[in-house]
Amino acid sequence: MGNRKVEMAPDWTAALKGKDPQSWWFGYLGYDLSRADGKSQTEDTRPAFQNFPSVLLFEAEVLLEFHGDGTIEQHAGPVDVLEQIHALEAYEELRPQTDLMFSSWKSRDEYLSDVVTVQNQIREGNVYELNLCQFFTADQDPDGASVFLQLNQNFPMPFGGWLKGDDYEIASNSPERYLRREGNQLFSQPIKGTAKRGQSGKEDAEIREQLFHSEKERAENMMIVDLVRNDLARISETGSTKVDEMFGIYAFPTVFQMISSIRSELKNGLDSSDAIRSTFPMGSMTGAPKGEVMDWIQKLEPFRRGAYSGALGYFGPGNEFDLNVLIRSLFINHKDRTCGFAVGSAITIDSIPEEEWDECKMKARTILQTCGSRWEDIRPAMVSDFPVT
Repeated sequence: MGNRKVEMAPDWTAALKGKDPQSWWFGYLGYDLSRADGKSQTEDTRPAFQNFPSVLLFEAEVLLEFHGDGTIEQHAGPVDVLEQIHALEAYEELRPQTDLMFSSWKSRDEYLSDVVTVQNQIREGNVYELNLCQFFTADQDPDGASVFLQLNQNFPMPFGGWLKGDDYEIASNSPERYLRREGNQLFSQPIKGTAKRGQSGKEDAEIREQLFHSEKERAENMMIVDLVRNDLARISETGSTKVDEMFGIYAFPTVFQMISSIRSELKNGLDSSDAIRSTFPMGSMTGAPKGEVMDWIQKLEPFRRGAYSGALGYFGPGNEFDLNVLIRSLFINHKDRTCGFAVGSAITIDSIPEEEWDECKMKARTILQTCGSRWEDIRPAMVSDFPVT
């Protein structure tokens, strides 16, 4: 709606440093930006997932804030925009395409073998935890806004969002915050630990208790909390990095998630780009230590992640920003007439490969159900399906 694409030359950090302090930018930072920041040294020739660019940001010319009570507040743009919106007649909500046929880029046996490979690296002391992801694609490009509206209606999540720019569209149903800045305060809320919701209140209570006391899930969460604390400490005032909540169990429509909350105070003289460079990509989507696990992710996954497991959100006035973790999301490439999503799980020495496979199935449910598909309908990808770059 009258938005201007942000030019990234010479790089995204320079663009962010040069941002007008009063402007609003929206978009995403892709996982692959980490390579440009030197966090992975090996050359990567894999295609980007759904051929998404590494970064896509827009400066808003018209900015509207929609409140839960139905009111709309305008922050920027022509004064008659709100009048035009209120003058519109109600329209029937679009429904997402519901016949999407997804292909999987890893078979069950291949995935289980990859889990064992990761555990062997853990035994050798090379990594401690690694987030291993599976990728699914379809040769169709549904309307992303309709997908998002359906996801938000049936499976509301606190950090969901919708973005359309150029030929690329994202319908995100993310439950996780990557990083937020308010003044000089930084907030991160990594997720590690997932359990399927029960069929009754009693079963829910039992599952919640089991998740909270699970030694495996607590170890995963603790490891990522330590990684986030270390990332934040490098760019924060000494002694300001604090854990506000540890092992919090939160209920979502289909799952329970274990979430911890960390905050710190950004050092004087540093800016938002410094905070992001120090912490990106988020530890919950890599593992530890970051450099080593990112190299192994490159060896094991069929695609560069592109926008997936990057961060979507906004950069507002006063250098404040709020970014999610781009998971539980459908990525649509209208130029290629394709779409896809990915799911992952954290592999530790205590992981049971079959249970990690089941966790991926659970996380895929919301996207598949919204698109009228099922896990049982997914077919193996053929070599000829591999995208051409």
